[in-house]
Amino acid sequence: SASNNRTCVVLETELTEELILEGLAREFVSKVQNLRKTKGFEIADRIKLYYNGDQEVLKALDMFKEYVKDETLAVTYEVKEIGEKIDLNGHEITLEIEKN
Repeated sequence: SASNNRTCVVLETELTEELILEGLAREFVSKVQNLRKTKGFEIADRIKLYYNGDQEVLKALDMFKEYVKDETLAVTYEVKEIGEKIDLNGHEITLEIEKN
């Protein structure tokens, strides 16, 4: 916490399970966006998104499914063990995207 004459600010630093899972989902979106760029996709291209990972990753990507789909323009969002292996904050995942 910190304060001055009239203001006091308290910052909660505890990482809850939901915050950790949200962080995984946000990092996943970043990995997908980088892969889109590498493959030369246009910003507006709709994609088919295939992924797999451990239980924590799968839980995060299920919990934040709509966020991930909206941010990546995914029309297909499926668990499939295809694609390249990528490190997602210490979790090994497989990730593949195709233009729709």
